[in-house]
Amino acid sequence: RLCGDILTSIVSKYDASELESMCNDGLASRCIIDGILDGPVKQKPFSQALKKLYEKLKGRWLALSTERVGHHTVKKIFIKLQSMDDRAALSEELANGINRLSGNAMGRSVITDCAVKDYMEGDEVWRIAVKKRVEREDFLNVIVESKLGTEKKRKRKRKKAKDVDQSPLDEINDPDKKKGKP
Repeated sequence: RLCGDILTSIVSKYDASELESMCNDGLASRCIIDGILDGPVKQKPFSQALKKLYEKLKGRWLALSTERVGHHTVKKIFIKLQSMDDRAALSEELANGINRLSGNAMGRSVITDCAVKDYMEGDEVWRIAVKKRVEREDFLNVIVESKLGTEKKRKRKRKKAKDVDQSPLDEINDPDKKKGKP
């Protein structure tokens, strides 16, 4: 409830080119864009911000997919989108530039994670691939969430204190103590 205004204003305030620049910037991507994408996207303020972000960046997904930082946003938003139609539209836009995506490592990882080749093979093949990807992501999230509460902190052992009277410098300054002479 408190973050709804902030999420809405982030996406509404900036135009598509500014949002694209944020997606390509390491700090802005982690602090602002991932703030939307890593939130509970099934809740209203996050889902609305996600949908607006997706709509504003239409036509720019291909450019983001070949960038060092921006391709993470493309992969995350593909998984976080709630509608299969939106995912299909994103895969279609990426499929139209498959040659450009194939040209670098970031683009190739987007081809795999966003099921672009499966989209080109047909609708049914693509739906099965996306369903598997979403199920795997949900499974991993359940495991991570269950592990968060069960971890125990390890206690550190305290080192035994040396004699308070003896300083390490005493051995250096007094050669007789080094040799064990009284």
